[in-house]
Amino acid sequence: MAKTVLKLNEEDQFDFLLFGIICQQKDYRLCREINLKLDLQLKREEDYKVFNGKRMEDQEFSFFRYINPEEDEYYLVSNRSVKGLLIPEQKQMDYFIIVRNGMSRIEDQTILSAIKQIRIVLGIYKLDAKNLKSKENLVF
Repeated sequence: MAKTVLKLNEEDQFDFLLFGIICQQKDYRLCREINLKLDLQLKREEDYKVFNGKRMEDQEFSFFRYINPEEDEYYLVSNRSVKGLLIPEQKQMDYFIIVRNGMSRIEDQTILSAIKQIRIVLGIYKLDAKNLKSKENLVF
């Protein structure tokens, strides 16, 4: 019997815009402000669970999602939980916004400039997921 080998293309897996946000406020407050500023409808979903191999336990992070009619996907996920960090090498970040383009083309500068105007946001930075050690934690 012949073997079939499937290879995943890592480029496609991490083909999204990633932004790190520094914000001391609660997740629902930041979500509301982002919804107002970017005209989105992010809604709370079930917490995002990641298995931590070092501690041998699951970690849960608050998770918000919105898919617009053009099939653009927006995610807001917390970097902090009671048991640790989602992306440990980015410990200064409190939240991450992930944007996967659908039929429309979303510019990173549009998102950066809009979120910078939110008063409760202390900083926002564009990140490259391919350069993160814990990038697998960002694959939903």
